[in-house]
Amino acid sequence: MTKNVSIYNQSTSEVDEKYLEASQQLQLDKQTYGSDYIHLYLDDIEGDWLENWDWEDDLTDYIDAFYHHCQQENYQFAFDTLKAGDDLLNQPENYEKSLELYSYLVERLELQDVKQSEINHQEILNLAKQRILALQNNEQGENMSEQMIFNMHEEKITRLEYIQKLLEKIYNGVIRKTWQFQGEFTIEQVGNVYNLRGIASAGDYVVRFGAVKCFDSFDYYLYIINGSNPEEEIVNERENYNNPNFSYQEFNLIKEYLEKIEKASWQVKLSDLDALPE
Repeated sequence: MTKNVSIYNQSTSEVDEKYLEASQQLQLDKQTYGSDYIHLYLDDIEGDWLENWDWEDDLTDYIDAFYHHCQQENYQFAFDTLKAGDDLLNQPENYEKSLELYSYLVERLELQDVKQSEINHQEILNLAKQRILALQNNEQGENMSEQMIFNMHEEKITRLEYIQKLLEKIYNGVIRKTWQFQGEFTIEQVGNVYNLRGIASAGDYVVRFGAVKCFDSFDYYLYIINGSNPEEEIVNERENYNNPNFSYQEFNLIKEYLEKIEKASWQVKLSDLDALPE
């Protein structure tokens, strides 16, 4: 990549000579300093530096800049660099590299000590995770082989296992503050009546789930909303003699995780409260 240079009132030969010298110096700096060479040519690291550069169609430049910003803990710049290289990263041959870069960014952000950091990178973390999910979904949809499909049928993953994996992810996410949770619990001791409902979200990903018991009646549900896609029903069952899909295991599982997630949510709030000055 080369920096924009404005030279006035000079002959063509002088301009060509200066451009050649600048280009040779840039290549020398790149060999000498590695990814650090980029910062030698940035007038304003805090400004719109991405817009002030002419990037070559070379993914290496983006990767060098990305890792440098991660090392400097400039995670907004690191994320912006990946976004700027989308045209290259979205090419099928760069799928593995794109997944590797976004995964590295997520790993760096999750290792951060939130209490000691002066900047909240939660939004960047959520966006990076959404990008990983999109990459994985695209790869599965476009490149899934017959053998992979066969293996999926052989594994025979049950609905109960899917629900448990999703709720466990939400539970861990609430503890790590990567998921937000809002619960609405109504419990009456007389007759063992309760209405437990919750909404969990991470970026554009929203999960609605609940478990309701009213005397001898049992109901439970779980819905997923992913961005602008229509709401997807995973399960919505009511106990009756004509419903073979009703499962007490699923009901108890959703009820158990609602209570666990609600408790974890309050523990996180208490931890935030303890961090406030007296």
